[in-house]
Amino acid sequence: MLSNMNEFRKKRKLESENLFYKKRKVTSEMSTPSLNEKNNKIYYQHHDHSYAKNIIFEHAKSIIIDSVNDDCLAEIFMYVPVWERPKIALVCQKWKRALDYSWSNVKKLQLTHWERAENPNCLKKFTTPEEKLSFLKSLLNKCGRYLRQLDLTAYGHSNIVPVINEYCPNLVELRLRFTYEDDILDIESYSRLSQLKVLAITFQPKDKRISANLIVSLLGVTDTLTDLILSNWNKNVYIPCVIPKNLIIVLRRLKALKRFEFGGLLIFRELEEWMIANRTCIKFHPYDRYLNKNIIKLNQLKSITILDLLGFKASDHFLYTVANTIKQLTKLKVNCRWITNDGVVAISKMNNLTHLGFAGINDSIDSSSIKLLKNLIGLALPRSNKITDDVAMKVLENSPKMNKLFVLTTSVEFIKKAAEISENRKQLLKLVVFLKIDTKQYESLYLKISISSLFKKE
Repeated sequence: MLSNMNEFRKKRKLESENLFYKKRKVTSEMSTPSLNEKNNKIYYQHHDHSYAKNIIFEHAKSIIIDSVNDDCLAEIFMYVPVWERPKIALVCQKWKRALDYSWSNVKKLQLTHWERAENPNCLKKFTTPEEKLSFLKSLLNKCGRYLRQLDLTAYGHSNIVPVINEYCPNLVELRLRFTYEDDILDIESYSRLSQLKVLAITFQPKDKRISANLIVSLLGVTDTLTDLILSNWNKNVYIPCVIPKNLIIVLRRLKALKRFEFGGLLIFRELEEWMIANRTCIKFHPYDRYLNKNIIKLNQLKSITILDLLGFKASDHFLYTVANTIKQLTKLKVNCRWITNDGVVAISKMNNLTHLGFAGINDSIDSSSIKLLKNLIGLALPRSNKITDDVAMKVLENSPKMNKLFVLTTSVEFIKKAAEISENRKQLLKLVVFLKIDTKQYESLYLKISISSLFKKE
């Protein structure tokens, strides 16, 4: 009897160990650097998540599903893209129950609109605006309360605002695009967003006018909003959009406002006088005036090929507008001090861009966005400790015609690999580095090395 009991205990222990091993194996195989971050940032347009669903269903075959508790399942489900998770609920009641615990890691959700998108966003599968709105309602009902940043520019109707107001009370940053205004906005439209600091709205109105109700709705965030960005996009020709004069009333009541960016808006006299009177406490960045003064006439915006923003405090939102409106841009210089990964992602969407120069120090820019850059001829990477040699090499590999690369955070090993690539391509690569080395030791017919003047000064 005692012998049988011991055998039974050994068997149960062995089964438990095997189950634990399988669980750890599933987790480790699914982990990637971009998915191990605590906030699990979601970028639909530039990460391929198609493997995630396959992993779950393949490993489900080898796991005793009834022995995996809800917490473990929820952890697994966190690796599935947000917009794909509702499908999990259709598998069985257990998965549906566990799914409810998988949303807390979603702090940032981006369903971004791109004028020249390579891949359709997840809303394209819905044929009517009603179906799209229904899907977004269901999605935000699940994860909205955890969100801190939200980009829903992929959906072009203003009727999404009441949904956001109901389900996303903890938002800090919000970006929207309105192609259609549904006349349902009022002073209560943002009333529950008590933590909202950054609001960016892109307009693509059919009649070149913005409704007064839309402007009035901003009164719901007068106590918290620090950054307001209003941009008008127009296909082919840049025509200023008529903005209601009640904007001045709203701006005067935005107590926390520190930054007002705008482009493509027809500014009236009273608004201009208010901007002049408040320029010491509020930063104003008019996109169109900058372009008009420094580049070219507004109605020739589509023809711009070179853009130098080194003397301008370019933000992520401005770069997002540039990426979607200046189609022929081939050369871009930008001071990276005020941008983040989102700004770099926007730049990576510029199909004709061949020369890109980042100036300045910015440790908020990391490998996740830099590795998206491709098909460049010349590139100066930002000074960031988060950009590794592997990522700099990835950019070089993604740009077969690159002949000049400025990279500060690098090593001798990177230089050796760069020399090998240039040798294989039979193409000269000029490499500027922030590293004290004997350049002659590594130079060849196809590789010329310069030491950055920044290093020499220090």
